[in-house]
Amino acid sequence: MPKVRVYDPTAASSSGASALAPRLPDLAGRVAGILDNGKANAGVLMTAIVEQLRAEGVRDAVVRSKPVAGPASPETIRILKEQTDFVLVGSAD
Repeated sequence: MPKVRVYDPTAASSSGASALAPRLPDLAGRVAGILDNGKANAGVLMTAIVEQLRAEGVRDAVVRSKPVAGPASPETIRILKEQTDFVLVGSAD
């Protein structure tokens, strides 16, 4: 009988501990940053979230997207950091 070699693809986690950002006291008058990850339906999900946030007092939203499953460009990060009070990143398929 032939032997079958089985490989285990799991590896140890390479992520370290990180602290959560401080929570905003409220959303009134804030500018939301939205980072669309480019997956199918992510734009639809993010648009729905922005509409809900506006109903809860968010003044405006800055929306940026990234076309690949990797980090956002330095320019996108700079814009979101400078022009928004908080940023949401989501995924949808």
